[in-house]
Amino acid sequence: MKQIYFTWFLLTLSTLAFSQTGKLTGSVMDAETKTPLELATITVFGQDSSIVSYKLSDKNGQFTFDNLPLKRKLLVSVTYTGYIGFNTTFQQDAPKTDTLAVQLALSNKDTVVVTAAIPIKMNGDTLEINPAAFKMKKDAVVEELLNQVSGITIWSDGTITVNGKKVQNLLVDGKPFMGATDPRVATQNLPKSAIEKIQLYQEFDRSKIGQPTLPKDSLLTMNLKLKEGSKKGYFGKAGAGYGTTDRFETDLSLQMYNKRSSAGIGGGINNINKNIGNLQEMFQNNTYRNYNPNLYNVGRFGTNGINKNHSFGGVLVHNFIESSNSRQNDRLTINYNKSGSNAFITDRNIQNRTALDNPQFITDEGVQNTLQNKHDIGIKYIKTNGYNDNLDINGTVNTNNENGHSNRSTEVRDSANQLQSKNLTTTVSSQRSDNESLNVIFGKANDEYPIKGYSVQLNGSRSNTVSERETVSEFESFTDASKNAYNNRHYSTNNQTLTLNGNLEYTGLKRLLLGRYNLFGINLTLGQWFNYTRSTENTVVADYDTVFKQRFFNDGLTNYNKKEVFEYTPSLSFTKNIWKFGDTYFRSLYLQFKLLDDLKNDRNTSSFDKRNLDRSFQFFRYEGSLNYQWAKRDKYRYYGSVFYSKRMAYPSIDQLYTFVDDINAYEIRIGNPNLRNSIDHSLNLNINYNTENKKSLYAVNAYVNGKYTLTEDPITDSIINDPSGKRSYYLTNADKTNNINLNYNFNISRKLNKDNIQLMYRGEFRTGKQPNFIDGITNISKTGSLLNQFTLQYSVGSILVFTAGQTFQLNKNRPTAPGLNSFQNNNSTTKLGLVVNYPAGFTLSSTADRITNSNLKKPTVLWNAFASYRFMKQQGELKFSAMDLLKQYQNISNSVNAYGTTTRVTNGLQQYFLLTFSYYPRKFGKTEFKKQ
Repeated sequence: MKQIYFTWFLLTLSTLAFSQTGKLTGSVMDAETKTPLELATITVFGQDSSIVSYKLSDKNGQFTFDNLPLKRKLLVSVTYTGYIGFNTTFQQDAPKTDTLAVQLALSNKDTVVVTAAIPIKMNGDTLEINPAAFKMKKDAVVEELLNQVSGITIWSDGTITVNGKKVQNLLVDGKPFMGATDPRVATQNLPKSAIEKIQLYQEFDRSKIGQPTLPKDSLLTMNLKLKEGSKKGYFGKAGAGYGTTDRFETDLSLQMYNKRSSAGIGGGINNINKNIGNLQEMFQNNTYRNYNPNLYNVGRFGTNGINKNHSFGGVLVHNFIESSNSRQNDRLTINYNKSGSNAFITDRNIQNRTALDNPQFITDEGVQNTLQNKHDIGIKYIKTNGYNDNLDINGTVNTNNENGHSNRSTEVRDSANQLQSKNLTTTVSSQRSDNESLNVIFGKANDEYPIKGYSVQLNGSRSNTVSERETVSEFESFTDASKNAYNNRHYSTNNQTLTLNGNLEYTGLKRLLLGRYNLFGINLTLGQWFNYTRSTENTVVADYDTVFKQRFFNDGLTNYNKKEVFEYTPSLSFTKNIWKFGDTYFRSLYLQFKLLDDLKNDRNTSSFDKRNLDRSFQFFRYEGSLNYQWAKRDKYRYYGSVFYSKRMAYPSIDQLYTFVDDINAYEIRIGNPNLRNSIDHSLNLNINYNTENKKSLYAVNAYVNGKYTLTEDPITDSIINDPSGKRSYYLTNADKTNNINLNYNFNISRKLNKDNIQLMYRGEFRTGKQPNFIDGITNISKTGSLLNQFTLQYSVGSILVFTAGQTFQLNKNRPTAPGLNSFQNNNSTTKLGLVVNYPAGFTLSSTADRITNSNLKKPTVLWNAFASYRFMKQQGELKFSAMDLLKQYQNISNSVNAYGTTTRVTNGLQQYFLLTFSYYPRKFGKTEFKKQ
């Protein structure tokens, strides 16, 4: 904690140093009519023509500049479309406020106008940023440019906000770049010199076309418009590294694009637990330059075990039409990815388990090796003609092969540390699966003819899984020798599943039924949802007889089962939108009430007569929501929503008639044919706030997401703990259970000239009451977890980035029945990070994590350090990584459930050093050849 306090002290001194600045206020008006000119661009330049700051005048034509540097000659430029520009110089030698009144005259053909590059202007309802107005280094990328734009913040997690509001869509020439959804693939690769302008505007969420609209369905979109000469290019990365203890990594990515098409390939292999699971992840990991480097995107010490990961793939995106806007799309995306891993994991789990009058302490140790290989193919087609239609077809095919081997040893002790039982288990398994799916979405809206508005969604999927598993289990009781058991069991399972479902929402019902009658502004939407699922499973189980030295079928577990479920839910939705707006504010209230009738048929066919069931259910239910939005122009925006839903559920065939398999003596599950249906009541809360004040020194955004769930007649456990350590779970109904889940976030950022300071807070709160029965005693298990995470980042231009963070986590379990024990565990992590980009081409960085855990005798420290050098015209990079310098790190995690707390310790990476060379091929635009 001392390090964090010292950091705050340094930042306070820096803030005081920057507070010695000047201020300029003024107004812009028409010279002839004296009318204020709104959205005039006022730019302050330094002597080297670099932009110090810029503003747009407000509706009264007024503007204000804070934090202007002292003792420097500055140029003020005022421009407005159709008017003669105004330029003047000034200098402030002491902190004060100057006032400037500007009167602009209309331009004419005989007037000579001195122009400067305008950094930002309004074009209709679109804010346009001119990259040419920003003087930056030659190889700067878009992300570095955005960080220089007033009101735009690049947060440490990669999120982009404009005056506190999150950019939810990033496009390049009106289209997703390389088919990626992560904006960093474009902003961290495309050079500033390739961009003609950056556009910011609100756009309707196209996935909502044909559905009832909500106040939040408008997305803030950023579009990077390329220069005509830069609409063709390529970029990528090829890197390889080798280090001590035979650690290695390789990365490859190459992306090409032109006006209509783009293609990319990527691949990699490593044994440093670095994630490269899919193509988009590889593209993101291998960008050219990022403003906020992710120092944890390296060998991951928090990952369980030692994992050798590999991944190779490619993507092709083709646009059948040339369009630079997002309204017209005719695009096909094809991708393929082959990935896999070879994982070696050792783990040790320490669990405090609740039992009547005698808590049990379980130590579970294991060694497992898993080999996995996956193939994924995806095809996506999108076609839109305007804002009122949307066709989206998405198909996937994937296969997965997995082989595993594990050995586990479990011991159960009582509170006096006396051994009650132990169990040794060896498992060898293999599994092959293939899956196919097809999703089709079509939506159409028509403001002139509402009767034609609707949306359709159809989904189909099929899967086939074949698995083999052989388990040898030896249970030994130290309290009752008659409980000893030995099992050598082989499982062979073939599962096939087919799912078909669809949803139709018709928004033209009111016009169809009532014509032009307004019905007090209430809209009607008719919904039709259906689902058909067929699952067939054939399981053959055989036990090895040690006397006859051969296997015999286990008649109690060998079974054939076919389950068919048909569900149909018609619904009627009533919605009303109340809104009011003025020159400076906007307010809206959206109400929705929905009636639904769930019709369900569940048919089960089995080789066991008691599992042959044909059941039908009908559940009439309702749900509703309230959405409120309040926005004050150029100030702030609030959004809040409350959603209530009621759902009914019936017990599945596996809960009613469970196949009781006692091979795991510590978790024997037993069904109950008398289980009742349950009812869920859930209440969801969502609150968002963000500033939209262009004049504010601070950008703020915050949200709270919460959910409260009350379940009547929930299915719960009646647990019997045997003195030998065995545990049986009998399913039964309880009275009710409830859970509360909260996620909350608060971010604040301030720019100090070219410097930036950010404070990010994230919190999670979980609490629940689960009724159960433990050793015949009625109990309510109260569980809770709390997470608080603070991150502070201070950036000095692009030279230095300093990060400090603190995380606190607490888990607890408290049973209410007398004679049962309570448990809790906690841990905290202090993070420090530093990046220094100096001198030119060099980067030095380091991270230090100090971890304390209630189950550790002393804290551990994970200290990593990196040094890199860019050369070959910034296209070559040599990087040295020193990981776990103190050789202290341990993989430790805590968790909680209704029956106790668990601490898990696994193997993982240990100290190693790695030297990596990377090359970044880059070219944007055509090459011109000149004759000698």
